[in-house]
Amino acid sequence: MRSWMILCALGGVVSLGVGCTTAPPPRTIYVDGATAVRIQPDHKAGKGHSHPASLKPDVIQQILAGVRIQRRGSFVPSVLTGDEPLVAAFSKEEQAFLAPHLSQAFAEAKSDELVTFYRRLSTATTGLAITSGGMLVHDQRLYVILANCRTLPSEGMNQNIVSEIDPVDTPLLPISRTSFRAAFVPGTSVVPEDERWHWPYIDQGRVVAIDLVQLARDLRQSHPPSAP
Repeated sequence: MRSWMILCALGGVVSLGVGCTTAPPPRTIYVDGATAVRIQPDHKAGKGHSHPASLKPDVIQQILAGVRIQRRGSFVPSVLTGDEPLVAAFSKEEQAFLAPHLSQAFAEAKSDELVTFYRRLSTATTGLAITSGGMLVHDQRLYVILANCRTLPSEGMNQNIVSEIDPVDTPLLPISRTSFRAAFVPGTSVVPEDERWHWPYIDQGRVVAIDLVQLARDLRQSHPPSAP
């Protein structure tokens, strides 16, 4: 929490839209020592999101399975280094674990709210790493904001932040703004940036808009029904 207060004092999170002013507390759908799924007010909802939304756990699990990250490389031209590969943002265990809680959150969310998620993982090789962000449904399009993906709390210290950050209370806060961009497969379900509704965020490279109607078509094509 101390790190969040420091960032507010610097004015660095104003553009995130999560603000430093008093706001209604988020509503908790699920929380334990490593995971939090909540519903929080969205002051950037405009005329309102398409909430509550009916997204079954198996659909959300498939969506989480399609979310990818692509590491942002150095200044060396990609023509020399090649494009960075796409890596799954959520493990299979995370997909199965988060899906029912996110489904419940969408069923309870209001039109001026969004759903947030937070996961922390600690391993002997990397130490503590955090995946967090938010989701919202707007006009049959699911917007995924992947603020952090297996990000170390210390990564922000390379960008003039004075202490480590654990965004357990601020899951839309990116610890590092240079490490990756978000993507989704199949790419045919992704809404091009110039065609999607604009949800203001500090890093549009971490916002993915998924056409839920097209995704249903893509999933049917990839998993056709068995012949009788």
